[in-house]
Amino acid sequence: MGRRAALIGCGMVGGSLVAALRAAGVVDRVHGYDRDAEHARRALTLGLVDEVAADAAAAVREADLVVLAVPVRATAEVCAAIGKAVPGRALIIDVGSTKLDVVAAAEATLTDASRFCGAHPMAGNEKSGPDAADASLFRGRLALVTPGARTSPEAAVECEALWAAVGARTRRMPPAQHDRVMAWVSHLPHAAAFALAAAVGGVADEVAGLSGGGFVDTTRIAASDPTMWRDIFLANRAPLLAAIDALGGELQTLRAAVDAGDDDAIESLIARARDGRRRIVEGRA
Repeated sequence: MGRRAALIGCGMVGGSLVAALRAAGVVDRVHGYDRDAEHARRALTLGLVDEVAADAAAAVREADLVVLAVPVRATAEVCAAIGKAVPGRALIIDVGSTKLDVVAAAEATLTDASRFCGAHPMAGNEKSGPDAADASLFRGRLALVTPGARTSPEAAVECEALWAAVGARTRRMPPAQHDRVMAWVSHLPHAAAFALAAAVGGVADEVAGLSGGGFVDTTRIAASDPTMWRDIFLANRAPLLAAIDALGGELQTLRAAVDAGDDDAIESLIARARDGRRRIVEGRA
């Protein structure tokens, strides 16, 4: 890891990472670029970046570290844009929520894919944009490090060290396994929250101002960025569809039990759900 960083995509996660790296003394100068010029200007005003580049290639030319913090379906375009400009010494990472497509895009377009290592910090919230950046976002959180077949051992170790420097715990995981797992514990919850909020939105005039903690807590992530989550859903389509089908099956089981007035079946499903949640959250197999 070096002292100069390039941030491509000046949103909440990327902005938080460069702010945390700066606070940790890992980088002392950041060049930023964002397709949304207002995001880039705001990142400069907030001190997340020291200079706004005219394009992605210009941002990376002197970088020791390149952070790709763009919607996952934009990865190939960005990698193609920076491929010939990024110095050979630079470590290139991403922070996207899908990995097979991102790693494939990087390997297909970067001049030297051995210096690319995928990563996914399990941190964030429903907020977006540079104003939501928080240097403490990753402290105590898990960062999944997902080297591709062409990632060098040195780049993978550097990537882990980078996340450790900002207070995160790290775990290596193959890109394909990452996408299967995230379909269940990240992408499906967002899909369910979006669907629930949309369904209740159909009676918004009647229920406005009457929502309790259950609705607010369950649908908090439904306020997330639509473009980002559209790309995630489409990039991880097959695993997500399997997870949605499983959720649909459980909802049908619950519906049938409620329709039949089956006390035991309803209680059994709720108890099974409570036990499943406990095992997942506590990390027990």
